[in-house]
Amino acid sequence: MFLGMFVVYMFLSVRAMKNGDMEAEGEEEGEEKKEMTLGKELLLLVVGAAAIAIGANFLVNNGTIIAAALGVPDSVIGLTMVALGTSLPELVTAVTSLMKGHGALSLGNVIGANLFNIVLVSGMAISISPFAVPAEKTLMGMNSSLLVDIPVMLGVMLLLCVPALLKEKLYRWQGILLLCIYACFTIYQFVI
Repeated sequence: MFLGMFVVYMFLSVRAMKNGDMEAEGEEEGEEKKEMTLGKELLLLVVGAAAIAIGANFLVNNGTIIAAALGVPDSVIGLTMVALGTSLPELVTAVTSLMKGHGALSLGNVIGANLFNIVLVSGMAISISPFAVPAEKTLMGMNSSLLVDIPVMLGVMLLLCVPALLKEKLYRWQGILLLCIYACFTIYQFVI
């Protein structure tokens, strides 16, 4: 089902992009062309992506070793070091695009990365080897992942999406609240 959703999403995205390109074609004709050649832009893209990937790899590998040596639970390592390492490309792209005034690129990057993780990565992983929801921790005799982790994930999604859908805008208070939720959730993982 997830893989089917991914195919449909990609089809709709490509179709929307093609329609958007045709509309934007007339607008671009009046703008000045950039001085940088396509080859140079591609080279910078590859070098930048490689640097981010290598840095994220160092962070994940070494951070995981240090955290495990300190006795940090696997769930906390996943929520902090691994999540940060795998999200660094999105973070760098989001901040850079916002600094250059491209908010749509920043938002599209975050949504696309999360959609790929949930739909494509989860879909492939579950298709290859189905697994039970991890039950490393319990809360009140119930699986903590089902009682806390998944509801928090859904709540964060609603916190991000509902105001954006109603007002077509993201607000600073949302960002601050999301950071606070992440900090509290990480602390909770240490405590439980």
